[in-house]
Amino acid sequence: MYEIIYADFPVPYTSFGTAKLPYQQMTEEEICEFDWGRWMAKHCIAFVWATCPKLDVIMRAGEEWRRRWGLHFQGVPFIWVKTTKDGAAIGASGPRPRLVKPLDELVLAFSTTPNRRTFPLQSESIRQHQFAPKSRTHSRKPAIIRDKIVELLGDRPRIELFARERVPGWNGWGDEYPEDSG
Repeated sequence: MYEIIYADFPVPYTSFGTAKLPYQQMTEEEICEFDWGRWMAKHCIAFVWATCPKLDVIMRAGEEWRRRWGLHFQGVPFIWVKTTKDGAAIGASGPRPRLVKPLDELVLAFSTTPNRRTFPLQSESIRQHQFAPKSRTHSRKPAIIRDKIVELLGDRPRIELFARERVPGWNGWGDEYPEDSG
């Protein structure tokens, strides 16, 4: 069981133009019904990625997670501001937005203890906005967010769900997670 869970759900997107998503997506219903119980310690914090165009999906799912698993929305501890390699914030790209299209991505926190801190903070000076280059690989998130979670909460049992790579100190799970080679 894990005290820290880090998840980037494959939310449903419609392919546009020639863009094809390189992974299997989940429906909103599947995200809402996700079985957190197999991962959660009695007291845990789940950090969940949400893109601005799909924030509504994750928030609706969050209501189901609260009802089913006791995970209560706690706020937005991190915002990834996508940058160029030289550190300049990048603007919108891709298909035309319907209204607005921020490229920033949010990390939402859900906790099993809604009215108090789940764990003592190891640092109270971590910046919420994290500036990091956008990856060439679709949906790849910057490693700095994982690092900041550990800096914030300490070295606790942790797992990345829908993981694509092995990361020291983290367990992982997902269709793209590398199998043990030994």
